[in-house]
Amino acid sequence: DPSNAEYEFGVVRKAFNKAKDEGKDIQAHLIEQSFKGRDIDPFEVNQMGYKLAERLNKELGGGFQAVVYTHGNTNNYHNHIVFNAVNLEDGHKYHCYQEKKIVERINDSVVQEHGYPVIEKHKERGTSVTIKEQKLKDKGEYIWKDDLRARIDQAFEKTKDSLHFDLERFKAHLTDLGVNIRERFNQKQQMTRFSYDFIDRDGKKRIIREKNLGVDYGAEGIKYGLEQERESYERFKRQSGFTPLPTGRTANVEVPESRDRIQQYARQVLDARIRDAGDETLQRDTQTGDAHGHQRKSNTQDRTSEDHPTQPGQDRRHDRGGFER
Repeated sequence: DPSNAEYEFGVVRKAFNKAKDEGKDIQAHLIEQSFKGRDIDPFEVNQMGYKLAERLNKELGGGFQAVVYTHGNTNNYHNHIVFNAVNLEDGHKYHCYQEKKIVERINDSVVQEHGYPVIEKHKERGTSVTIKEQKLKDKGEYIWKDDLRARIDQAFEKTKDSLHFDLERFKAHLTDLGVNIRERFNQKQQMTRFSYDFIDRDGKKRIIREKNLGVDYGAEGIKYGLEQERESYERFKRQSGFTPLPTGRTANVEVPESRDRIQQYARQVLDARIRDAGDETLQRDTQTGDAHGHQRKSNTQDRTSEDHPTQPGQDRRHDRGGFER
C-alpha cells in the first residue's frame, strides 16, 4: 500500500534491529525513471516503473520492499521508485554492484516492450563494422555480427554481475547463450586468439575470428575487461567496507510462504519485540518495587484511609522501547 509504505519499511528495519540511528543510517534507495513529455498515459508510466522495480528486485535475489510513485508535477511524467534499505526476508542491506548499468539494462528492456524508443548510448566496447554492415544497420535490418556481439556483451555482463571475473565463467555464460569459443595460440605473437561459432537468427551457422568483431571481443580484450571490473570491485569493497554474504548462508528467520503473508510476518516480528520490551520494563519495575516495598509499607502504616481514600485502578502503559505500532 503506497500510503503505508513508510510505516511498513520502518517495521522491517526495526524488526531486524537495523534502525538504531534512523537520522544517519540509509533508510531507502531512490531510482528516478523519467519519460519525455506528457502525451504518454500516466498509468502506463506507473506500470513500467513497477516492472522495473519487480525485475531489479529479482536481480537482487528478492525480498526487498519497493513502492512506485508516479508524478506529473513537471513537464515530464516520471517515477520515483523507492526500495527499503533492509531485506524483509533475511535482514540484509540493499546492495547492487554496478547498479546504474543494471538499472539501465532493465529499463531499456521494459521501455522497448511497451513500444517506446530508448536513449542511444555511446558504445563502450570497440567494434569493427564494414561498409556493407553499416548500410544494413541504417536500414534497420538484421546483422548477425551484431547479434553475436550482443551475446558476448551479455555473457560479459553476467560474469561481472555475479562477481566472478574469470575467463572460464565467461565461457560458460557464452555457451548458455548458444555461442562456442575456439581457442588457438599464436606462436609468433605469443598470445591466445578466439574464434566464435553460433547459429544466427536465420538458422545459419556462423564462424568468425575475433579480429572481425573488434578489439574488445578478442581474448585479450575480454581478459583485460574482466580484470578492470575485478579491480573496480575491489576498490569498491575497500572504500565501502562491504563484505559479501558467503555462498549458502541464510539468516535464522522463518521466511513467509508467500508474499501475501509478508506484511503479517513483519508485524508479528515487531509485535514480539514490543512484547519483549514491555516484559523487560515490567520485570524491572517489579524488582524495583520489591527492593523498596518495606520502606513504602512503613511509611504508609501511619496514614489513614480517610486521609488517602482508595482510588480506582488506572491503566498502566509499559515502555515500548521506542517502537510505534
